[in-house]
Parts: sequence; structure tokens; C-alpha cells
Amino acid sequence: MRADHKRGVLIEDGDRSTPTTGASAPFLRPRTRAGHVGATVGLALCCAALAACTTSRTSDTPTTVTVEVILTGLQNPRGIALDTQGGLLVAEAGSGNDPIDSRQRSGRLTRFIDGNGDGDFTDPGETEPWFEHLASYNARGHLEHRLDEVSGPSDVTLHGDARVFLSVDGGFDEFALLEISPERSMGRNLSARSNMTGLGLTLDERSIFATESMLNQLIEVSLEEGDRRDVVAFSTLDSGQEAVPAGLAVDPRNGDVLVALFSGGASADDGSFIPFVLGDAKVVRVDPLTGRIVDEIVGLTTAVDVAIDDLGNVFVVELAADQGELFATTADLHDPDAIPQHGGYLRFTGKVTMYPADGGPPRILAEGLDAPTNITFGDDGALYVSTGQGTPGRPIPGPDGPTVIVGEVIRITGF
Repeated sequence: MRADHKRGVLIEDGDRSTPTTGASAPFLRPRTRAGHVGATVGLALCCAALAACTTSRTSDTPTTVTVEVILTGLQNPRGIALDTQGGLLVAEAGSGNDPIDSRQRSGRLTRFIDGNGDGDFTDPGETEPWFEHLASYNARGHLEHRLDEVSGPSDVTLHGDARVFLSVDGGFDEFALLEISPERSMGRNLSARSNMTGLGLTLDERSIFATESMLNQLIEVSLEEGDRRDVVAFSTLDSGQEAVPAGLAVDPRNGDVLVALFSGGASADDGSFIPFVLGDAKVVRVDPLTGRIVDEIVGLTTAVDVAIDDLGNVFVVELAADQGELFATTADLHDPDAIPQHGGYLRFTGKVTMYPADGGPPRILAEGLDAPTNITFGDDGALYVSTGQGTPGRPIPGPDGPTVIVGEVIRITGF
């Protein structure tokens, strides 16, 4: 349980705790959740100081955090996995174009490697396309809401035997948890029941956990037999909206699963759509053997992913701090001359926070991020975060005036 947030409450048999802080309102009828960003691959030449604050791996030795952009111009970057050669496997949800011709799909999985050690990924041979033309769609074409949410390849994780597992959300009839061989051959689809926004291997790497956000469930899939087991179904949150499990992390100390509950949208008493309720999101700890749930961190807003290191420090990504204006139902998201709009989530208000294992106060490692979605803790001790969610190139309000959505990967060090 974490300082500055309420102590966790054990939840069993479908019951849930009733927090004593956080926003609450008479909202009803929840909806489901989000998607993400991009444009074309390149490396940011500047190491932008997006955030500089004093923080530390524990709560008593302050250091200076460095936040730098290492990839830019991506199309909705999501899950990131680091291989043993220092390469970055990046899943991109694409542009959300949802074409009839599958050859024009824009979702992809790419490996980036700094082959010559010069700090960038722009030299010949440093970008390796693994799979292209994967599913990509915008939820506006499938759901009756006014948000800009792109879905496609969602998360990626790397097995110790060099197999890669990739989840893909292609819409309500096209879901996949794909097994990719070390030779880069596409193999089994291990689960096709729902979208899977977060993946994580069990400690013995014999199974894989996945969050099914549309079904509000955590599942475990055996990598040997391919059997799927429902671990737990998440109850509604504080204001009656769906939990919407998003990212997950496996605790390396004991095998528990930490799950970020994003919080679904709701309808107010007047029937208007509320994308999310401030303070209702949280991170929960799940015992995968018993299905018991404990609140780990509460009072969050749009908690979209979580990571944990060997010491037990927890890192949480919040996509946005508040709501932004919704689109008109007739809005053209691909109009480069459109009036800049937030599109449901207040742009450039995302953040990454560390919750020290020793119970010290939370430390903001990076803030002012544009719609961050995924976080990975690398073997190099750095955090890798995907940012920028929505239609690539769409005009949005920026901190210094109008700008456009750009998909990027940032690296956080020095904490």
C-alpha cells in the first residue's frame, strides 16, 4: 500500500472496497476504453527535459531524473519490450484507418537497435520492420462516442527462449494473442475472446497473463497447452462504472499481478457522456492462485499502465489529469485544418509516478506528457514510456499553442 493514497482493502468473491477519498458522482451505465497515436519513424535529436524533479529509487536519496525522447514520428506506440541485444520491440496501433483492403492496414511491430552506439536509431539497418499491415481502427467507427481512440497492436512481451507474444485488437470480431517464433514466424493465436491491453509472463514463463479490458477480466494462458483460465473478473468502480483493466505487471518477488484499472466512461443524470471520473482509477494487486484482490494504489485518474522493479517500487502511468471537450459527431479527425481539440482527454497532462517500496511519498518522474499509454521497466534500469494517443497528425491544443498528435517513446533515467 502506498503513501499519499489509502491503504488497500482485501476484495474477495466479487465484493469491492468503498474508498473514503476520490471523486464520486451519481454516474450510471459505463462504457469501455481507449486507444492511441503516430506518423513515420525517426529519432528525436534533442533530449527534451520534459520533466526534471528530485526523486529516487527509495525515498531518502534524491537524484535528478532525466526524461528524453528516443523515438518520434511513430503511429500510436503501445507496448515495448527490450531484448538481450538492447533492441526495442515496439508495437504500434497504427493510424486507425481501418481499411477494407488488409494490405493497407497500418498496425505494426518494429525492432529498433542502436547498432553503432551513437545514441540514435536513424542509421541504416537500425530499424527492422517485423510485421506490418496489422489491424488498426478508430473506436469512433465502432462505438457511439465522441473520443479519438485508436486500437491495433496493443502490448508485446519477450520470453526467455526468444519467443515474442503480441496482442492485437482489430475490433469486436478480430482479437489475437499471437506467438512469434525466434525466427520471426507467426504461430498460434492463443486467445481470441476479447481485446488484451496488457501482457505479462508468469515467473516460470510457462504461462502468460492478459487483461481483457472489454470483459473486465484477468486471464492466464498456458504456453504449452494453450489453455485459458479466467483468473478474476473486476467489479465496478466507485461511481458505478466498469473497471476497464488496462496494463499489468508481474511482481518479480512473488508472482502477484498488478493491474491498472483505467475506469470506464459513464452517463450523468442528464444523459451526457462522461469519459471518466477523476480519482476513480486505481492499481490493484491480484493473487493469481486465489483470485484475491487488494487495492494497491487508489485515488488515480486514467491509470493506464503499471510497472514494478525487483525492489518492489511501483511505477504508474496516468493518461490524462482531466477531461477535455468531446468531438462533434460529424468531426473529421483527419482534417489537418480542423480546430485543435482535446477529444475527451486533456492533452499534455499525463504523468509517470513512482511509489517507493519503502512506503515513502510518491515521486512524479515525468509530467506534462501527451497521453502516455504504456510503460516498461528495462534491464538497463530505465523506464520506457509510449506517448501520444489519437489520430496521427490531428490538431490538438499544446502547452505552447496549437500542435498535432505525434507518437513518441521516452526514456526515464536517474530515479
